[in-house]
Amino acid sequence: MLGCQDFCGYYEWTFHYVRRRWGPQAVARLWAEAIGGESQRHYSEAAREAGLAGLYRTWVKTGEDESCDWTFTLDEAHNLLRWDMRQCPSKGFLLAHDLNADEDYCDHCMGWMIPLLEQVGVEVCEHEHNHCGQCWGTMRQKDRLASADDAGVCKPPQAEPGSAEGDIRNDPRWNHGYIDRWERNRKQPLLASGADTADPCEWLIAFFGRAERLVVVTEDPPPSQLPDTLRGKAGLMTDRTYALRGDLGLEPLGVLVDHAAPDLDGLARRFPAGSDGPRPLLLHAYFPGCAQLDLVSRGLPRPLPVLPLLIRTGKYTHQPGGPYPSAAALLTMLAEALDKPAILAS
Repeated sequence: MLGCQDFCGYYEWTFHYVRRRWGPQAVARLWAEAIGGESQRHYSEAAREAGLAGLYRTWVKTGEDESCDWTFTLDEAHNLLRWDMRQCPSKGFLLAHDLNADEDYCDHCMGWMIPLLEQVGVEVCEHEHNHCGQCWGTMRQKDRLASADDAGVCKPPQAEPGSAEGDIRNDPRWNHGYIDRWERNRKQPLLASGADTADPCEWLIAFFGRAERLVVVTEDPPPSQLPDTLRGKAGLMTDRTYALRGDLGLEPLGVLVDHAAPDLDGLARRFPAGSDGPRPLLLHAYFPGCAQLDLVSRGLPRPLPVLPLLIRTGKYTHQPGGPYPSAAALLTMLAEALDKPAILAS
């Protein structure tokens, strides 16, 4: 008999299989119809019976059954139901068991919740998750919108940072991972600047599309200089190389934070030095079995994930418990996934 979290590994593998076999539209239908439309129907029934209060009671009961470390806050006066997840048992199961078959497991929550809630007139105003087991969000009943301000993002006092009980954004763990964000049932672009897409694979392809070729620096320790023929070309390197050698005369488009031996202090010292000019895009593998890193407290942006693109293009298949590719190998795989001719500077 499966425990209340044991199914999560099968869940995630199924998402990957459906996505790979029939495409992203198929996995979106799976989330909306099989999960939201069937297995989670008790939420829509609760909302029809008692609105946000019914959803509140049902989610609180789910949290008790599944040992969720979260807080649900109901404020009917402000038409607001909010949750703060401090440790997701579902994503936590994958992290604890080194599972990462699909491109993005966390997306399935909004994938089933939004279609289900739309059927009962409830809107997800805001939602963010960091892919490390922490998330938060707010919901409201659309038939109770009463003013022009209600047409925008739902931000009554209880939705402001720090004002809700147990706001996960005040927790140091919130600095881990990378953020996906929804507003009014719509997933938002991954970053404020760059490609206007919420898909990290599309974002990376668009960002690196400016380069005809990539100089991939794989040597460790990195060379002190590169041949003059490579100067000014687009570069892809590790955080250690960037910290020790700077741009090596390249245009450093991408810097991969090494999952095995990250040099965050060196990266933090070097990264602001280029603040007056273009700075490289920080990248990370986010392997489930590696330590979660906090770049935010060092004044660095959250790195974007490379695994979704490597998985989608078939360059990488995760083997639980197996050795992870080296940072140098990941750089080479990334160049291949981007379909960019690579010059290996090693």
